[in-house]
Amino acid sequence: MSSTGTSDTREALISVCYLKANQFRELPMKRNILSIFGFLIIAGAVSAAPWAQTYPLKGATVAVTNQQVNTVWMPEVVLWKFTAATNATLTVSRVSQGNTYLIGSLTVTNASTVVWIPEADFPFEYGDALQMTSTVTNGQIQIIRKGN
Repeated sequence: MSSTGTSDTREALISVCYLKANQFRELPMKRNILSIFGFLIIAGAVSAAPWAQTYPLKGATVAVTNQQVNTVWMPEVVLWKFTAATNATLTVSRVSQGNTYLIGSLTVTNASTVVWIPEADFPFEYGDALQMTSTVTNGQIQIIRKGN
């Protein structure tokens, strides 16, 4: 074999390896991009859907703070359920930058279940808290929120 033949073989081998390496990298990259795109679509659909959380009324106050930097959520409904019919004063407030803003207040008589639906959208950004108070502590609160 001449030195030219060896050089040609080496170049051919290098170009085949280069081609194979690039093809190998392209397939997972396309798959990764599709996976990321699919995840973002699912995450967007999930974040727009309302979700509910239930908290015990062991104390007079229940507060939920938005601890996610790039997320905004809004309360859709606040439900109070007491173990027996009761008389109570209930409040819903927004705590933002150290200030408390009353956004709803109810006084109920002989009620075991109370529903509060906000009259407007109240967006809760990072650090804002939704605070509910009750003069009766024998029950639970369920908060239904939606993402923005």
